[in-house]
Amino acid sequence: MPLTHDEFVALLTAAQRRLYAFICTLVVDRSDADEVLQETNLTLWQQIERFEPGTDFLAWACRVAHFKVLKLRDSRQRQRVQLDDAVIELLATEAIEEQRLHGQLQAERYEQRRLALVACLEELSERNRSALTLHYQGGLSLAAIGVQFGRTANAVAQLLHRIRSILRGCVERRLAETST
Repeated sequence: MPLTHDEFVALLTAAQRRLYAFICTLVVDRSDADEVLQETNLTLWQQIERFEPGTDFLAWACRVAHFKVLKLRDSRQRQRVQLDDAVIELLATEAIEEQRLHGQLQAERYEQRRLALVACLEELSERNRSALTLHYQGGLSLAAIGVQFGRTANAVAQLLHRIRSILRGCVERRLAETST
C-alpha cells in the first residue's frame, strides 16, 4: 500500500537534516548541496510510489541524492577539482552504512571533513593540483596525463595514489587538530 501524502511528508521532514549532511559529504560547495537537496526532494516526491513502506526511507533518499550528485558532477565540468564517480560512490556507501550502524548521520563531523578536504586541496602543489584537475575534471586518461607530465601511465597512477594519500593524511591531521 503506497504512502499517504501526510506519511510521506513526515518521513521526508524527519530525514531532511541527515539527508543534507549526507549530500554535504559528496559535494564541496554549499550552494551545490542546497541544489542537490532540492532536486532530491522533488525526485522523491515524484517517485514516491517506488518507496516500499517499512523499508529504510533515509537509505532510499540517500541513494536518490547520490545519483543527483553524479548528475551535478557531470553538469559542472568547469569546477576546479572534482571527485570522480568512484570516490563519490565510496563516500556514499560509507555514509549510508554509517547511518545504518549509528542511526543518524553526524552533520558536524561531515561538514568538518568537507572543509578539511577543501583546505587540503588548496595546500597541494600546483603540479599535484594539475594532475587531479586533468584526471578528474578534464577526464584525461592516465596515458594522456603521462604525455603532459613526461611520465608513463603507471607513474601517473602512482602519482594520483600518492596525492589521494596526501589528502587523506591532511584531512585526518586537520580533524585531529580541530578536535583538541
